[in-house]
Amino acid sequence: MFSRHKRMQYDPPGERKRKKRNDRHLRVDQIELNRRTLLMKTGLVGVFGTMAAKLGYMQLVQGEAYREKAQENVINTEFLPAARGLIVDRRGRRLAENRRSWELLIHPDQLPDEKEEAEARQHVLDTLISALQIEDTLVAQQAGMRKGSENTVFSRVATMLGYTGEDAAERIDYWTKALDREIYLNLTPNGGLTQDDAARFRAAINEMPGIQVMNRLVWQIENQWSKRLPVLIASDVPRETALKLEANKMYLPGVELNDDALVRQYNGGEVMSHVIGYVAPIDAALVDDPRYMGENGERIYEQNDVIGKVGVEQALEKDLRGQRGRREVEVDAMGIQQRVIPKSTRDAVAGQNIWLTIDLELQQAVGKILEEQVAAAAEAKETANQKRLADGRDLPWKIPTGGAVVAYDPRNGEIHAMVSYPYYDNQLFISGISSRKWNEYIEDNGPKAFLNRCVDEAYPPGSTYKVFLAASALDRGSLTVNNEYYCSGCIAVPSTTDYTNAPKWACWKGWSGGEHGTLDVYGAIRESCDVFFYNVASEREEPVDSPNQPVFYWDYHLLEQSIANETKHVFDGEGIASIVEDMTEKFWFGKYTGIEIAEGKGFFPTPEWKIDTFSESWTVGDSLNLSIGQGEFRATPLQMAFNTGIIAANGEVRTPTIVHKKTQELPKVSQVLAATPQSAVATPQSATPAPTTTASTPTEEVVRTDPDAQLGMKAEALEVVQEGMRQVVQSELGTAHASAGVTKWPKLNPTEQLEDGSIELINVAGKTGTAEFGLTDDIGAADTHAWFTCYAPMEDPEIAVAVIIEAGGEGSTFAVPVADTVLRGYFELTGRRERGVVLSKDPLPV
Repeated sequence: MFSRHKRMQYDPPGERKRKKRNDRHLRVDQIELNRRTLLMKTGLVGVFGTMAAKLGYMQLVQGEAYREKAQENVINTEFLPAARGLIVDRRGRRLAENRRSWELLIHPDQLPDEKEEAEARQHVLDTLISALQIEDTLVAQQAGMRKGSENTVFSRVATMLGYTGEDAAERIDYWTKALDREIYLNLTPNGGLTQDDAARFRAAINEMPGIQVMNRLVWQIENQWSKRLPVLIASDVPRETALKLEANKMYLPGVELNDDALVRQYNGGEVMSHVIGYVAPIDAALVDDPRYMGENGERIYEQNDVIGKVGVEQALEKDLRGQRGRREVEVDAMGIQQRVIPKSTRDAVAGQNIWLTIDLELQQAVGKILEEQVAAAAEAKETANQKRLADGRDLPWKIPTGGAVVAYDPRNGEIHAMVSYPYYDNQLFISGISSRKWNEYIEDNGPKAFLNRCVDEAYPPGSTYKVFLAASALDRGSLTVNNEYYCSGCIAVPSTTDYTNAPKWACWKGWSGGEHGTLDVYGAIRESCDVFFYNVASEREEPVDSPNQPVFYWDYHLLEQSIANETKHVFDGEGIASIVEDMTEKFWFGKYTGIEIAEGKGFFPTPEWKIDTFSESWTVGDSLNLSIGQGEFRATPLQMAFNTGIIAANGEVRTPTIVHKKTQELPKVSQVLAATPQSAVATPQSATPAPTTTASTPTEEVVRTDPDAQLGMKAEALEVVQEGMRQVVQSELGTAHASAGVTKWPKLNPTEQLEDGSIELINVAGKTGTAEFGLTDDIGAADTHAWFTCYAPMEDPEIAVAVIIEAGGEGSTFAVPVADTVLRGYFELTGRRERGVVLSKDPLPV
């Protein structure tokens, strides 16, 4: 049976399409989708229409305002550094100049994040620490230290760092006051910590809350208040190191290397270190200090700037630093400079060039002889200590390690040489000083290389003081050229109520059993008689308990321990009140000289000081001590040279200065080569001037002192002292004339040339000094400093020289040969002596 098939329906052409189109039915979900699409399209058209309208409004109506705002956003202020002024000697030789070098900076905000990219950040830091050999340092954080525990914690730190006594107290006081000024206070800012010291502190860190051992690099980054500013990590980076870091810069985000930096270069050598000083980065806490703000309230320094720390660099910082410039620059969104805004530039002004009064050639010669004589004194002291040990003395004398020389011109106050030994290397503060070298410089029993002994250290002047005491007494009339006193080598000064109690006051002659006999003031200065000056200083005094018996003394034989005779010699000298007045108000003792660099003022004891300090009255014994430059009296070598120069200049006072002039002029080379020690000209232009730095209108400030200042003492009094000082050197009995028949002046006045007439005598006037210090041994003897002060030529003085050798023994033995060399070197410079004995035959190049 066949199945039935449905017949195919036939639609005429055209009918099929119409039917298909009219008969199709949409589902509900399809209808909803179409509605949504329509709404979306309509919304998009509306949004874009609104944006187009807004854009048009901003362009057409507000375009100018937005254009100005965009310009403000890309204009930055850029500061232009000023080239630091040069420091040159009196002949124009560059002692401190600027040299191009590499420096490394870190941009803290560009370093890998501490939390999210800790490993990458540590890689950057480790790379720099290794490449630059950056040591650890010790820091204190106030936030980690319990309030009130600062003194305890810092005391422990000071002890571990080796500070003792006053040094420790000063350090603790400074740390306590500075703690709140910095995020992390660096307790070892100069030399850092050795590996051993770092390990010691890490082991004890739990006992010192708030104290951390931190790498110096990390400290430099973390101690900045603003993370947006770059931090100077190292200057004067070795070229090879810089190039290696530069080659790996893509792996060191946040690190910037600059090959166009200017760093300080010190060319004078270590012998100039105490005079020149050094620069170092300014402390972050001082950047906003009111003392370092300009007149308009602008910062003078930024956190990476350098500032003078000591010496001329510090004293003349304002002159040397110059004035930084500024300009407005337009940068794009990437921070790339596009252009400098017209008329926005204010050029930097270079610092002034400082011409010193010091001659480098003479300075080097002085340093050489001082070093030699310190070594000779040390060798002699070693021998003396061996003898003392053999004699049963258990108190060895100090071995000499240092000394100082100042050469002063009494005509104008200029310092021709100022040498403090031992020296230090000031260039290390530019390239970086190691903890080992730093500790070597500051060790407690070390030579104290940072100490400028010329101006910062004060010593008992010993017998050099006698000439000033004599001038005072002669001026006041308590001493005349007719006064004579007998010296038996010692005196005994009994109590007026108990003659069995008679302290002994020896003259230096008495220690060997000798005596001076009867002397006038000329002989007393010439032979440095202590007994004579005991009488000059001590006034007549009648104690309350014995009003009719003034204080007196007996002549005494020290070695025989017996009274020489029964004669009672009553003191009738000048008296302490007049002495204090003359020494502190006429001469320059116990006060600042006024020289440009930082200085100490020494100390001159007074009755008022003794009462305030010890609640004790001034005694005859105090006057006796003071009369020979002992007791608490202290003077700096600069004060000694200055006061000697005042006597040499017949009472004219010329304030000491190491600055001849300040100038921005650029001299001709021929001027420099033709200069003499008595004149100076401007400095040559630096070979490495800072970019964008221009000199201001050439100016010159020549330093001079008051030409009318006077000592205020009679000329006759000074003439007596001058003659006494001449006899010290020229008389056969003088303490600075000869030893065993051999002249003490073989360089300045060689005997054979004087005898054959090939040279004329240069007359020197001087005074030796042997100043006791420290403890006395079982026979009452003490160690001594060696002093000598002098001037020449006596007839028309050009130079006064003060020499001290610490623990150097007798002044005539080791200090006088230094003065002989200094004077010979000076007169070789002036042409009065032929070059070649002290200075090279060929002058030091300029």
